[in-house]
Amino acid sequence: MSDATVAVRTALALYPGRYRRERGDELIVVFADTTDGVGPVDKVRELFDLGAYGLRMRTGLTSTSRGGRLATLAAPLVAGAAGGLAMGQVLLGYLTSGASDEGSGLRYLLPHWALLVAAVLAAGAALAGRWTAAKLLAVVSALAAVVDLAVVASAPGAPQPLWDFLYAFQWDGPFVLWALVLLAAPKDVLPVPTWRERALLLAAAVLAPLAAFTDNVYTSWYELDPLWRALMIAVPLLMALAVVRDRYPVAVAGLAALPWTFSVNLHGLWQQEGGVWKLLPMAVATVAAAVALVLVARRKGPGGRLTA
Repeated sequence: MSDATVAVRTALALYPGRYRRERGDELIVVFADTTDGVGPVDKVRELFDLGAYGLRMRTGLTSTSRGGRLATLAAPLVAGAAGGLAMGQVLLGYLTSGASDEGSGLRYLLPHWALLVAAVLAAGAALAGRWTAAKLLAVVSALAAVVDLAVVASAPGAPQPLWDFLYAFQWDGPFVLWALVLLAAPKDVLPVPTWRERALLLAAAVLAPLAAFTDNVYTSWYELDPLWRALMIAVPLLMALAVVRDRYPVAVAGLAALPWTFSVNLHGLWQQEGGVWKLLPMAVATVAAAVALVLVARRKGPGGRLTA
């Protein structure tokens, strides 16, 4: 067995078992024909695309699935919201993502600068219809956010690493989650921007920082009733799950808002409730309700009746 065949079979391992058994040999032949005579870079790209599609099939994020379609429709809003929030942070001078005064050095500033610049450039690429570039820049933004969170949480002498991490997550978390939504959108069905998609992107870019900075929600002393904080997470989540009933306008709005509402309220819930463990009942109840909604919706036909 050649190295190429081994590599292809490794990529095929990402496909659902039944599909792999039925079409695995065919995919190997097609891959060999497609890459015959091409360079190693093109072969690696084709191999990556082959494995990526298998992963999409496993996760239900293909261009014909509800999840893939939802991510595609949400992509302009997500790209605009990320770019707008990043620009809002730049304009308002929030460059350390909640780090302490000791964290004013380059090790704190560089990751957050990279996060903000990449998010703004990703929004610009999406506005121009360059979705591959937008996705790559969103990944850069997410990776920079992860680095920033790690630097903040591992600051020498930090008395409460978890507190610092969750506080910084208010700033960085949305960019990680929004990047995941963009990555979930199948590139073959992402739209060539029309005036409608561009208007949605620009509207999200304006509304995101307005919603984020209307009140002092990012400050450590900001108090909001835990019930309202929980609803700010649960409502967008349930809206996003409306996709199981093909309510795409509602689901798109929920999915676009959820990364921010989750990130900005997690620290407050933990702080006001007095610890992570006290959030477990609320989290379990929310997840249980979401799973029940999905399972019931899947068992119902178009008319709302249970199907066998």
